[in-house]
Formats: sequence, structure tokens, C-alpha cells
Amino acid sequence: MTVAAEDLRKLLTSDLPDPTLVLVEGRVEVVKVDDLDTDALRGALLLTSRDELLARGVREDADDRQLQEHAAAISTVVDLQGG
Repeated sequence: MTVAAEDLRKLLTSDLPDPTLVLVEGRVEVVKVDDLDTDALRGALLLTSRDELLARGVREDADDRQLQEHAAAISTVVDLQGG
């Protein structure tokens, strides 16, 4: 499973309240955190949130290199967990 820099850019620029990046049925999606309790997202793996990225110093206008580094780190963690 690979998280792409574009996935993180979508998360950072999302208009959703409390956007969260999840892995659901093999797809990476940006959803609002409240939707994690719905049937449609049952079993989804929470990858990160916009607040977590911002706390790590990733800005909304981050360059592709920085986003790729964070995306690769998230992908590695998911792979190690068997996602």
C-alpha cells in the first residue's frame, strides 16, 4: 500500500471539518473524522489527520519533496502493520 504526496496534499487542503486520511478497502481516502463511525468506513485504518501533519511542521503549502517523505513514512508504517 502506498500513500502518495498527492494524498497528503488533498488532506492538507481539504474543506472537510477535521479531515483524516484513511485506508479503506485498499483505497486511500480523505474523510471527516466523524465519518469513521459509519458503516461505509467500518474497518478503515486511520493513517493520519491534518492536525497531526500540521503538528509535525508540514504546512499546507509544503513542497512535493516534503510531502513525499511523509507519505513514504506513513506507507512504511502501514506495510509493517500488514495493511
